[in-house]
Amino acid sequence: MPLPASFEPDRWIPPEGSIERTRLWQFMQRHGFDDYQAFLVAAREPEWFYPRVIEDLGLDWPVPYERLLDSSEGIPFTRWFVGGRTNLTWLAVDRWVERGHGDTVALAWAGEDGDHSRLTFAELAEATDRLAGGLRSQGIGPGDVVAIYLPMVPEAMITVLALCRIGAIAAPTFSGYGTPALRERLEIGEAVALVTADGFYRNGQTVAMLPTARAAAAEVPSVRTVIVHQRLPEPLQLAAGEVALAALTAHEPDGPPPWFDPETPAYLGFTSGSSGRPKGVVHCHGRFPYRLPVEIAYNFDARVGDLICWLTDMGWIMGPGLITGALVNGTGFLMVEGSLSTPGPDRLWQLVEQHGVTHLGLAPTVIRILAGFGEELPARYPMATLRVLGSTGEPMTPDAWRWAHRHIARGVRPIINISGGTEVGAGLLVGAPIVPMRECRFAGISPGIDVAVFDDEGREVIDTEGELVVRRPFPSMTYGFWKDPERYLETYWSRIEDVWVHGDRAVIYEDGSAELPGRSDDVMNVAGKRLGPTEFEAAATSVDGVLGAAAFGVPDPIKGEAPVILVTTMPGGQPETLAAEVAETATAVLGKAMRPKAVLAVSELPVTHSGKVHRRVARGWFTGTDPGDLSSVATTDCRDDIMRLGESFREKGEQ
Repeated sequence: MPLPASFEPDRWIPPEGSIERTRLWQFMQRHGFDDYQAFLVAAREPEWFYPRVIEDLGLDWPVPYERLLDSSEGIPFTRWFVGGRTNLTWLAVDRWVERGHGDTVALAWAGEDGDHSRLTFAELAEATDRLAGGLRSQGIGPGDVVAIYLPMVPEAMITVLALCRIGAIAAPTFSGYGTPALRERLEIGEAVALVTADGFYRNGQTVAMLPTARAAAAEVPSVRTVIVHQRLPEPLQLAAGEVALAALTAHEPDGPPPWFDPETPAYLGFTSGSSGRPKGVVHCHGRFPYRLPVEIAYNFDARVGDLICWLTDMGWIMGPGLITGALVNGTGFLMVEGSLSTPGPDRLWQLVEQHGVTHLGLAPTVIRILAGFGEELPARYPMATLRVLGSTGEPMTPDAWRWAHRHIARGVRPIINISGGTEVGAGLLVGAPIVPMRECRFAGISPGIDVAVFDDEGREVIDTEGELVVRRPFPSMTYGFWKDPERYLETYWSRIEDVWVHGDRAVIYEDGSAELPGRSDDVMNVAGKRLGPTEFEAAATSVDGVLGAAAFGVPDPIKGEAPVILVTTMPGGQPETLAAEVAETATAVLGKAMRPKAVLAVSELPVTHSGKVHRRVARGWFTGTDPGDLSSVATTDCRDDIMRLGESFREKGEQ
């Protein structure tokens, strides 16, 4: 696909005739809006927005609600859709069968070993119904927490949906956790069962899961059953107290789904901050699935019959989020097991072609990895079905955006940047397919959410970096932390009365567009000037030969804090030469006062399991301080290297 004549390397422009075909534009037109920002202002009023969206998207209520919201127990505990009753699994799966879309693909799967499968909505409904009956046969019922420690296999989605169908609470955990991290989450949720697998494939090797699952479950008295999915070819040897998932999926169907109050818990998602115990985030049957489809339908322009591939894991919000947001929207989800480079570095582009992917989600770090494989690889594949790119998980950087814009989007497909979080169950800032978008920016706030940026005095600011806040509740916000309401209030509602302070630094510009420099606890204060680490990282990765970067502040006797940048380089690069070039580039971009105190090449950076750089951990190792919770770190192999560099840095500073 050649680049369009209107191509600009740092800006996406909607192709001629594309705006009018989008669901977002058509919704706006039906309600008298031609201007996107004016629409977003009107959509801040929940009484205006949500009834119209529910009607437009057909978000049915089996038992209609009587009142949209009720804040009589306090803004942080606002109830939504009062009097209504529903079931998340019915909304996501059975409803489409009832509507005549039973033959539409709901779930596609690509195993790293070449195995693959597809399930239609009708087939997914039957599989879910049978497993629901099997789970009941194990004594699992309403209100029981069941942890899910599974790789990206179809059974992960089926298990989540089956649990929600019967009123149990699905608690997905990351498939790469070790025993301590898994045990802690089982303890927090007081899980009665654990669903796991014998293992999975990654980088051409098998990764065992069952030993970790057994060790964790053995230390948690509440766990009475371990359910095991067989993924690997070796015969499955079950121990006492274990049952094969295959036996439960062959059970007689459970029958019609029951209806639940909107605040009935469906998901328990785990997240952790800079330190401390992971938080159990509660999402409910009548809240989460009546909000997330808004972004999927309007901002990503996804439709019934489309297929989204988002490289993620069930342990992060995008896993259950896509189960909910995509399926409720009638859109299928392609689950991918394993590595992008196995069996070859063009695996992703082959999957887009083979499965007819329409929407592709990639974190910026993943984009940079793909760029390292070479631009000639995506160029071999037309990817004719692909319409939209998505990105989340970390702030976008110019190098990643421009590469994706040119080589994947090819100047035509929009890059929809979205940022929200596990706790809000939606995007707070998001792109849009109907307005031009500059590199790394969001088109604006998310429709239907009253988002703003406040300064340190709690005043709204425009064109100035500040704290990202939400000024009024919306349906998918967590209904609190699991059995810890005080921590919920302290974390998000304690700084400004009745205002959710999200923990991100952001800028909303006069034209309504927005940028996200990073987390509030990542911001550096250099000689009284506050800068986000992404500005330094963007400068670093703009240097040819630099693959990744992590910037953070270290104590400085004169400036208070001074920036340090750790970089990884591409094979064949000269680390010392590239480090010097990064220092000069950062100085030229940010000014002499912001010159990095050190730029150091490392073999590897600590990254999360979803691929984003873990600055807190890098800073802790480098400075010799507590790095905090390590459960979200994909590998600690680089710890000694970073600690050694930090010790040398401090020794030189003391001389």
